[in-house]
Amino acid sequence: MKCYIFCSSKIENYEYLKSFDFVSGLVICADGGYSHAKKLGLVPDLWIGDGDSLVSKNVVAKEIMTFPVQKDNTDTDLAVMEALARGCEEIIILGALGGRLDHEFSHFCLLKKIMEHGAKGFLINENNEITMENKSFTVFPNGRKYISFFPFGGDVKNFSVKGLCYEAENMNLVCGEVQASSNCFDGEKCGEISFESGNILVVRSDD
Repeated sequence: MKCYIFCSSKIENYEYLKSFDFVSGLVICADGGYSHAKKLGLVPDLWIGDGDSLVSKNVVAKEIMTFPVQKDNTDTDLAVMEALARGCEEIIILGALGGRLDHEFSHFCLLKKIMEHGAKGFLINENNEITMENKSFTVFPNGRKYISFFPFGGDVKNFSVKGLCYEAENMNLVCGEVQASSNCFDGEKCGEISFESGNILVVRSDD
C-alpha cells in the first residue's frame, strides 16, 4: 500500500500534486500538514500530531491521534511510524522541504528509518524528489533533469555508475566531499548504480 504524508512546510504550487492518486492510498496529515489536504479537498485517513502548527483547530479526518507537545518524536516521525505499522510499502512525504532547516534535515533521517523497515520513502516537492538506498539499484528517467548521489551517515564504498552521462567505477563517496552531483541521463534507458556498503541519498532535481 502507498501512503501520502502531508507536512506543514509551504507548498506554493499544487499543480504537481494532481498526478498523485490520493484516493487509492493512505493519506496521513502530520499536524499542520492538514492545511494542504484541506486545500486539495481531501479528508485524510488519519490526522496525527500535537496541534501546535494547525492553522485551524477544526480538523476533519477519519481518525485522529493526538499527542502532547513535549514528546520524543516529531509529528512527521509519528506519521511515518504509523504508516509502517499499517503495512505501507511506499511512503511519499509532501510539504517536507523548505521552511525550518531542522525539520527538513529530520525528514532526510526519516528516509533512513523507512528504508531500514523495508519500505521506500520519498520527499517530493515541485522541483525535487529525494530517496535513500542501501544496496545497488537501477534508476530510470522520470522527467527530472539532474540526479545526484550523496553519502549519508558514513562513507559509501566502491561506488560505480553505468549508463549515465558521467560514469564512475569503484570510487569511495566520502562524507564532507561532493563527488557525484549533477549527473544526468545520456540517451540510455536506465542507469545502474552499484556499491559495496553505505547509505546513498539520491536527489533528482530540476532547475
